[in-house]
Amino acid sequence: MPLTKMQVQPGIYKDDTVYSQEGKYVDADKIRFTKGRAEKIGGWAKLDTDTIASGVVRTLLPFRGQVASNKRYIGIGTHSHLYLYDDGAGSYIDITPGSSYSAGAQHTTISSGVFTFAGIWTMDTFGEDLLCVNKIGGKLYKLDLSTYQGNAATNAAAVTALSGSSIPSTANGVIVNQQSRQVILYGAHDGTSDAPMRVAFSDLETDNDFTATLDNFAGAVELQGGNLLLGAVRTKGNILLFSDTTVFSMTFVGQPDVYAFQTLSENTGLVGPNAVVEHNGTAYWMGDDGFYAYRGQVQSIPCTVERHVFDNLTKQQKMKCFAALNVKFNEVWWFYPTGSTDASDDITNYVIFNYLENTWSVGTLARGAWSPIGIYDNPLASSLAASSSLIYKHESGTDDDGSAMECTLTSGDIDLPQDGEDMMYITDFIPDFDDQVGNVTVALKFRDHPNGTQRTEETITSATSTTHQSIRARGRQVSMVISSDATSSHWRMGDHRFNMQPDGRRNT
Repeated sequence: MPLTKMQVQPGIYKDDTVYSQEGKYVDADKIRFTKGRAEKIGGWAKLDTDTIASGVVRTLLPFRGQVASNKRYIGIGTHSHLYLYDDGAGSYIDITPGSSYSAGAQHTTISSGVFTFAGIWTMDTFGEDLLCVNKIGGKLYKLDLSTYQGNAATNAAAVTALSGSSIPSTANGVIVNQQSRQVILYGAHDGTSDAPMRVAFSDLETDNDFTATLDNFAGAVELQGGNLLLGAVRTKGNILLFSDTTVFSMTFVGQPDVYAFQTLSENTGLVGPNAVVEHNGTAYWMGDDGFYAYRGQVQSIPCTVERHVFDNLTKQQKMKCFAALNVKFNEVWWFYPTGSTDASDDITNYVIFNYLENTWSVGTLARGAWSPIGIYDNPLASSLAASSSLIYKHESGTDDDGSAMECTLTSGDIDLPQDGEDMMYITDFIPDFDDQVGNVTVALKFRDHPNGTQRTEETITSATSTTHQSIRARGRQVSMVISSDATSSHWRMGDHRFNMQPDGRRNT
């Protein structure tokens, strides 16, 4: 009988029954899909052997000095501290504000019905200076880079109002309109009390004048739609603002209104401050119960692993969810917390969306924050520790910082020919891997019926020189578990084949 290809659709499908996922992959770890094929993801290596002393890293922002040296820096916000990675010095420098500073919490806690949200920084640059807000209801801080370059002992400091002007005493986050050079604070204090849905914007070319006058561009607007503003992202021509339930656009129109605001979509809010990214004019974000994109209008992204993600997400710690752009592979990753301890669960899992091919993958990886390529040639991500955290260069090699990175890929049951009507007798397995380095293990599991007991009949070690493997197996359905766990290993799936023949319809 001619050889039979094992044809499996790209992407992971976890939200249906075993039988309905025939011919699909149902689970993965450290696997991506690109150009219709599954392959092991890239590895990572330390950016620097130095460590970040205190706090869980929640935000990374690489930026470049423009005045004195054109050096690279990274703003690093932990739940308790603010650090600067000085690329020239090769060290992490504590620049935590020394006064008027209140550290954030490591976890979101609930006491007597009152939420204290995990401390998560939002950051942006204003010229070469670093602006940041450290938590929901935090202050606006600035690191004056030219001052730091003259004196490395310089810390960030709370931004003080221009003489005769004012600045919100607290805010939920910050973003800069880089075209008009205005600082935008969302969830900005109104001067009397917290105002979680208020947007305040500075005058042109200033970061410390938020008082509106007849001849400047400062002002504030109270938005309606949700309980608090959580995040923001720049897109082509405007800024998107996100509350916990609603998406708004903010477009610069000049005087007298300065900005025009529009409600774009309701019930599509943001799950956490850093759970949105933008690429080529499209914004992608994670909400409370789904994934969304904005391309001129808000759209829900169909997701084949949606129940898997949101059924396992620790809702109390959802503010920790963050988005990670990986443009080399046309991917957005979202990292999210899971576990059984609502009060202290942290990031354990990720989900990948390939926006070019509309495929999804899943896996486990503990990370606290991410920044895409740009200032650095690799995406950067932080480890997840309350002290002595590291930053890694991702898509660097094939290993877990020099150690083996285990990866697995599991297919759903695949009917053997005749749509599972006959039992099939299999005598040969012909592997097909591309870009293979090291051995790959292929476990073949068979069933006689969709709800029948699955049995592993063959476990094959496929070396780069393996042309075929003689086996003896019988069944109506087969599942493959592909895995590797060796240093320097890599592989990409091809079309595996079986040599098989009908063997009657009886199970025994």
